[in-house]
Amino acid sequence: MQPRTRLIITYAATFLAGLLTGATVLSDVLRPPPESPPAPAPTAAVPAEPPLNIASVETAPPAPAEPPAPEPTPVAPPPATPAVSPEVTDELAERISELSNGWGRMQAELAELRHRVALVEQREPAGDSTAATEPRRRGPATPAEQRDALLRAGVTPELADDLLWRRSQVALARLELRDEAAREGWLGTARYREEIGRLNEEQVSIEDEVGSDAYDRYLFATGQPNRVAVDSVLPGSAGEESGLMTGDVIERYGDTPVLDFEDLRAATSTGVRGELVPVSVVRAGQRMEVWLPRGPIGIGLDATRLDPNG
Repeated sequence: MQPRTRLIITYAATFLAGLLTGATVLSDVLRPPPESPPAPAPTAAVPAEPPLNIASVETAPPAPAEPPAPEPTPVAPPPATPAVSPEVTDELAERISELSNGWGRMQAELAELRHRVALVEQREPAGDSTAATEPRRRGPATPAEQRDALLRAGVTPELADDLLWRRSQVALARLELRDEAAREGWLGTARYREEIGRLNEEQVSIEDEVGSDAYDRYLFATGQPNRVAVDSVLPGSAGEESGLMTGDVIERYGDTPVLDFEDLRAATSTGVRGELVPVSVVRAGQRMEVWLPRGPIGIGLDATRLDPNG
């Protein structure tokens, strides 16, 4: 090999080795610190190639060799930001989506509940134009209120006083029975249920004592429901085939006055099943008559009030 060619190759190798060394140092400086950095291993010194005797080269003196690149000063890396794994990010996104969906469902259910409450507040029982302003009561609270209501229903004072006296005696007997059973330790037993059942049979029925007409007036005077109204009609039922409609108020089933749900249920369950029965109803303020086969009617019921004298 010619000396000139060997000299050029030597300079080129020296220059490339310097570039590689600088690149390695720079990449080590710029690389982010690992989570658990291993202890730095000692770098083995690369033996320098023996200098060439350039005095024996018969060509022109070469250009001076470039000085080795100075080793860069180590720079402290910036504090590492805690990394968030993709799994944690996906879980957080899923939780946020679930919370958002749950909030949306809750808002929808709340709106539906408000809508239903508004419908209930606006609803007025059929046949009762005063229901929206008059509070509905369970009955007179005191004996004086009960007596006054009976008198307004057409009951004589003597009958009203006798009726209230007998009802109060039964109520006192129930209180005495409960106190005795509690003291002697047989409250809630079969004996107590038998004794209380006997007293309940002695309870004075206002309807039985004063009659259906007076009891009807008594219920209306005390603000209690005294009629049942058709709340819904099942398709294909006897009620639909007879022409009953939502809002109809049932007054009588055959010869039986209908003042509550039990009156209508008892009337449909007696007699010959399938026989046609005249039923008196009030529709939009007008009384009319429909015919129903005795048995299940297929209607939903609602309690309402209607003036017996209207």
